[in-house]
Amino acid sequence: MRWVPFVLVAVVAVLIQATLMRLARFGDAFPDLLVALLATFSLGVAPAEAFIAGAVLGLGRDLFSVGPFGLCTGVFAVVGWAASRRRPGTLGGHFLTRAAFAFGCSAATSLALAVPEVVSGNGLAAGLLARRTFLTAVSAAAIAAVVGGLVWHKARWFGLRGRSEFAGVG
Repeated sequence: MRWVPFVLVAVVAVLIQATLMRLARFGDAFPDLLVALLATFSLGVAPAEAFIAGAVLGLGRDLFSVGPFGLCTGVFAVVGWAASRRRPGTLGGHFLTRAAFAFGCSAATSLALAVPEVVSGNGLAAGLLARRTFLTAVSAAAIAAVVGGLVWHKARWFGLRGRSEFAGVG
């Protein structure tokens, strides 16, 4: 993986997430471009690279988050690593695979990021938390299906060495 293009993509994604995605409500939740990118990249790189990619995307989320600094970095890194270890290999390029992985990554990150709020007593009601987690996961899955197609077809733009690297990890 080439890190300079990936970091540039991550910076642009963080800026889009912090500005434009806040305007796109999906029920009670907001679409999560960063988790969609995390899931997409986790399908195409080795676990160590997915860990670093998750940490970079999580750090970007931490910069615009009101939660404890470093929480998103850690959660995204672990989710990226775990998703990369479970990737399906040759089916990684299929839009349904990307959507399913993004759904799982989004649900995992949403629930992990809600734990400190619940423990401190400032958390949302269980029903609202479940609804927001589900809606965020569905929107992340839809974004990953679309954005992942762009990453799959233009791998070099996103810091991957080539389509063969992205397709051949397995």
